[in-house]
Amino acid sequence: MKPFMLLLCISSIVSFADAADRPNIVLIMADDLGYECLGVNGGTSYDAPVFDRIAHDAMRFSNCYSQPICTPSRNMVMTGRSNARNYRGFGLLDSDEITFGSLMRDAGYRTAIAGKWQLTGGEGADDTNRSGTIPEKCGFEQTCMWAYERDVSVEQANEYFSRFPAGMKRKTSRFWQPAVVQNGKMLITTIDDYGPDIFSRFLLDFIEQNKDAPFFVYYPMVLTHNPFVPTPDTPGLTNDVKMRGNPKYFGDMIRYTGKTVERFLHRIEELGLSENTLVIFTADNGTFRELESRMGNRVVIGGKGLPLDAGVHVPMLVWWKGRIQGGSVCHDLIEFSDFMPTFVEAGRARLPTDRRIDGHSFLARLKGEPYTPRDSIFLHYDKDPEKPEPEYRRVRSAFDGRYKLYHDRKMFDVQNDIEEEHPLDADDAPPALRAVVQRLQSVLDSMPPWQPDNSSFNGQPDEQSQSRARRLAEVRATE
Repeated sequence: MKPFMLLLCISSIVSFADAADRPNIVLIMADDLGYECLGVNGGTSYDAPVFDRIAHDAMRFSNCYSQPICTPSRNMVMTGRSNARNYRGFGLLDSDEITFGSLMRDAGYRTAIAGKWQLTGGEGADDTNRSGTIPEKCGFEQTCMWAYERDVSVEQANEYFSRFPAGMKRKTSRFWQPAVVQNGKMLITTIDDYGPDIFSRFLLDFIEQNKDAPFFVYYPMVLTHNPFVPTPDTPGLTNDVKMRGNPKYFGDMIRYTGKTVERFLHRIEELGLSENTLVIFTADNGTFRELESRMGNRVVIGGKGLPLDAGVHVPMLVWWKGRIQGGSVCHDLIEFSDFMPTFVEAGRARLPTDRRIDGHSFLARLKGEPYTPRDSIFLHYDKDPEKPEPEYRRVRSAFDGRYKLYHDRKMFDVQNDIEEEHPLDADDAPPALRAVVQRLQSVLDSMPPWQPDNSSFNGQPDEQSQSRARRLAEVRATE
C-alpha cells in the first residue's frame, strides 16, 4: 500500500473511533421550576410519580444553581460565561457571544433546538435581530421555536394573529394553538395543538433521523411557565378551558414535564443509544412568585426574579447508561456556566481561546473519574441595566454552599437562614469565618466591575423582597 493511502486509512480509522467515543448530548431545561417542586428533591406539594420513576436511573444533583430569571440563565448556560462578562439586557443574547450550539456543530455534531428562545432583543416585530441574535446564528441547524411576539417579523405576526378574533391582545400562545416557527416557517396550528408536543415531536424526529451521527439537542421548554393552563392529560379537558390560566394546573404541568422527559429517554432507549447519550434535565430559574409549595413542613414561596435560594436553586437530573450510577446523589456545587465546558469536553470540541470561560467541566464526575468540584458560585443579576427602579436593582454574590456574601458586604448563613432574614457582619466576622469571608470576597473581586457604573442600589430590600417577607410571616402565623 502506498504511504499516502496508508496514512489516509489510519486517519479514517482514528476519526471513526473518535466519533464513536463521543456521546450524543441532550439538554432539557424547564421554565420556572424551582428545586422544591420535585418529590425526588423532597418536595411534597405535587404528586409526580413520573419523576420518581425516571430519577431511579439518574444521578441527582442537589446543588445546581442558575440565575434568578430566564435571560441571564440562558446566556450563561449557552456560553459558559458569567453574566458579569456578557449580559447586556433582558431578552437579549449578545451576537458576539459564542454558544455551545456553534461549538458542537463545528466539532461535527448535528444540532437542533426547540422551545423557547426569546433572545433577539427586539422591541417590536419589525426588526428581529436589531440587538440580539437568533438560533440559526448560534449553531443550530434545525429549529422549532415558540414565536414570542417580539421575536417574529410583521408578516409572521400578522399571519398568526389573523386566526383570532379582531381586537384580541397581540400576545402569542406557547401552549394551546401555539405560535411556532419551524425552520423559518410559521406553522398553522389549531386549538387542538399543544406547543410542548410540537416541540418534543420535532426533536424526537431529529434524534431518530440522526441516530447514526453524534447529535446535540437543546430543548429549552415552555413548560412550566405561566399562564398555568391544562395539559393534554388534565381530566375534563375542553376547548373552553384550554386558554384559562389557573394555578391549580401547575401540578399538571409538572407531571407533563416529567412525561416529556420520559419520552426522550424511551426513544433513546428504543434506538439503542442509551449508552452513548448524555441527557441532562434542569430548569432556568426558580418558581413563579405567586406559587407556594412545601418541602415537608417548610413552605417555599416561588423565588423567580430574586437572588434567594428559591430563585436560583434548580433541579438537575442526569442520565447516561453505563456511565453513571442510577439513583445516586451528587452534592457538588454546579453553576450554569459549567454546562458548556462539560459538553465541549464530552464532544471533544474546542473552547474559545479569545475570551474567558468561567465554567468548570464536571464530565469527570459523571464518568466516576478523579474530579475537583468548584468551591463557590458567582451570581450577577442586573435584569435591565437601563432601568433604575428598585425591581431592577443590581445584585452580585458569591456562595460556597453554605455562606453567601453580597457585594454590599451583607453575609448570610444560607444553610440555617435560607430566606436570608438575618445578615451577618462580614466586616466583624468571628475568627472561624474570616477565611470564608476572604475567599468569597476574592470571588467577587475576580469579576469585571459593573459596566456602566450604577450606584442606584442602596442595600435595602426591594419591593418584591418585602412582599415575600410579609407573605412568609402570614404563612408562619397560621401554622
